[in-house]
Amino acid sequence: MKFALVYQYDPATDSPTEAEIPDWLSIDQEIKDSGGYVFAEGFHATSAGRTVTRRSGELVVQDGVAATSGPVVAGFIVVDVDSIEAAQAWAEKVPTANYGSVDIRPVVEWNG
Repeated sequence: MKFALVYQYDPATDSPTEAEIPDWLSIDQEIKDSGGYVFAEGFHATSAGRTVTRRSGELVVQDGVAATSGPVVAGFIVVDVDSIEAAQAWAEKVPTANYGSVDIRPVVEWNG
């Protein structure tokens, strides 16, 4: 079963550091070695993105992402493991858990 480990933090209070790079490289390799790695990506700062909304047929595009305060999604890792408990074991190793949080979300798999 596939799970997304979605990690986020509040840039107003904390942020990633270069010191955690070895931890990221380690968890990345551990997941790959386990055979459970599917896909992973991190995101640039929220200011580098855009937000698109459509309400009552009107399209609005804004620079930056919608969240202007509070936690922002920094990236995700998709793992293929036997249970949510196994996904949690990986989530506990995500460096962002030390100053932010990691959501574990089952991934919808379409058959067809």
